[in-house]
Amino acid sequence: MVQLLQEDTMSLCNSMMSYMPSILIVCSLPPKRVVVGGGSPLFLQRRRAALQRWLTLVARHPVLAHDADLRTFLCETSPRLDKPKHDEFILAGTQEDNESDMSTDEMQESFVSEQEQLRLAHLGLGRLFKIFEKVEGRCDAERTDIRELGAALNALSSPAVADTARWSRMRDAMKAAAELAIEKGESQLEVTEEEAMDGMLLALDAVGAYRQLCSRLTRGLHAERAAAAAAAPQCAAARALRARHRYALRCAVEEARIARVYALSALELLPELLRTLGTAHARVAAVWADLHTALRHPNSKQTARD
Repeated sequence: MVQLLQEDTMSLCNSMMSYMPSILIVCSLPPKRVVVGGGSPLFLQRRRAALQRWLTLVARHPVLAHDADLRTFLCETSPRLDKPKHDEFILAGTQEDNESDMSTDEMQESFVSEQEQLRLAHLGLGRLFKIFEKVEGRCDAERTDIRELGAALNALSSPAVADTARWSRMRDAMKAAAELAIEKGESQLEVTEEEAMDGMLLALDAVGAYRQLCSRLTRGLHAERAAAAAAAPQCAAARALRARHRYALRCAVEEARIARVYALSALELLPELLRTLGTAHARVAAVWADLHTALRHPNSKQTARD
């Protein structure tokens, strides 16, 4: 199923890139990989999530959302599908009814500034995501350790004929702690806020796609500026290059706004994510405290902790 979705999505991506000029942010699809035996559940889950993020970014885009191929892919029927593919794109990029719009030089300055700011945002979001992944991994490792501790204590709590009263008390304590550890180790600990982590991955994809766009545009604009400088200033070719240059810059400025929205949305979810992480660690700490109590007072009733 994931392989079929990958192939269909790849066809859609190739279709878009074939007629859409390189002035829209379309993030890269997850790379293909040879999978033996269908792949692990974790690999398939991550691949499916990456494909879903790609579709989300494209479907939310103010221009690409109107693409006929996308709507056909999503099984949407609409009279707008019969319109030429470039209608919305041309309108979005060329309507300049605001006389106070930025000049070409101002857009060039904004283009350079946005590249640097969103580069830093991309790096920062990437670091945050790696940190939260490590925290989630530590919580999972804690749960595994607690479960293994329960198995070890359970093995040590088996009664023996030669037990003294002191040994019996110790075995009772280990038995109580083992039952608690096994129970808590098997229970699910809510580690991270899925919405926040998904939002961060979505932002990383969007800002990463914008950086790729900037790289493509920088190479293209440099060549166009050189060609315009070499041509006669007032000739038709030079005017066309200047208009193309301005058009690309205008699109880049608009695409930067989209990337910023995703980055800001991810950052706005941080408080809830940090709260969830704190709660998860508090629950783990509570389990260790309960295990301490069980070993010290095996006959005491454990207090249920959420």
